[in-house]
Amino acid sequence: MKRPTLRVLEYRHSKTHPWYLDLRPFNQGRKFFKTKAEAEAERLRQITTLARHGREAVGLPPDELSAIIQARKKLAAHRKTIDDAAAFYLDYLERIRRCNVTVAELAKEVLEAKLKDGHSPIYIADLKKRLARFCADFGELPIAAITVEELDNWLRNLNCGPKSRANFRANIGVLFSYATHRRMLDSNPILHTARPKLPDNPPEIFAVDELAALLNAATSSAPDVAPMLAIGAFAGLREAEIKRLDWSEVDQRRGHIEIKSSKAKSARRRIVEIQPNLCDWLRPYAEMTGPVVPVNSRKKLDLARKAAGLRRWPRNGLRHSYASYRVAAIHDAPRVASELGHTSPKMLYSTYRELVLPEESERYWNIAPKTGENVVSFTATNER
Repeated sequence: MKRPTLRVLEYRHSKTHPWYLDLRPFNQGRKFFKTKAEAEAERLRQITTLARHGREAVGLPPDELSAIIQARKKLAAHRKTIDDAAAFYLDYLERIRRCNVTVAELAKEVLEAKLKDGHSPIYIADLKKRLARFCADFGELPIAAITVEELDNWLRNLNCGPKSRANFRANIGVLFSYATHRRMLDSNPILHTARPKLPDNPPEIFAVDELAALLNAATSSAPDVAPMLAIGAFAGLREAEIKRLDWSEVDQRRGHIEIKSSKAKSARRRIVEIQPNLCDWLRPYAEMTGPVVPVNSRKKLDLARKAAGLRRWPRNGLRHSYASYRVAAIHDAPRVASELGHTSPKMLYSTYRELVLPEESERYWNIAPKTGENVVSFTATNER
């Protein structure tokens, strides 16, 4: 094959740059010049560069030359050059060099920051548990070295269901989001990982007879857990919010429950109206002080459940029941969403609401304490 030559050529279609070098045979374009002297100087520079590269190529081992040729062919299929590949990989290495913080070091920093930001102990504990699981596999690596492919594979290989995997993805995303905000990364790689498909299971709720049996059994066998059950069922508080609730925040005189911002999941204060039947359940406890949830509440709840003969306990059943029966009663989704602590009804329909018949809703909001001996003779005490 004839080797291409490099000559200064005249270009008649331009009055300002009438001379040019045709570098297309050398994988470059054409370069135009105002004078022939400038063109000749560039021609000599190009010849010197090509000669130097040629001598370097002659000195390369055959296997390296073969690798270069193969790489060039593979990159050409994607319309990229070896220069493009080198620039991409060097940028990757530079980002790793720029960020020497390991995953384990960053996880510790993130937990400390979230604690200072005032996040709840439950949130901190969950974040810590999931980051520890991630650090067990990636803790010694620089945060900038973790790729999207590695994250995808790690998430898919977790021995857990889709919901738990989604929770891991969200918590690991907190780590990488923090790194992005601190300019350790250009973007958050977790955003490019696959989202697990969550099963569209309807929320579980208590049947009216089940809830009535549970509350009456609690009044008889473990009376100090009856208020927390009634508040969950008829005010819709989250389980964590009930655990943080104090009797001073249950205002029976004015008829509302205050969920302070420091105790709400959304960190926003809200006021929930005490419904008439909830007022009946709470009336015997009007003089209570301290936390609403008593000591050994788990054991006492098991006792009440056994006494009620319940074979199932719906997941988040009290809150789900409140949302479903409340919407059926007042047909005002935005208002119910506000009572639940959401900014819009979207989550109400997608997560909490289950369709119930109007007559069942009416029965639900008429669940009240039996007026028998157990309620009358009970004296509320806070066992602390």
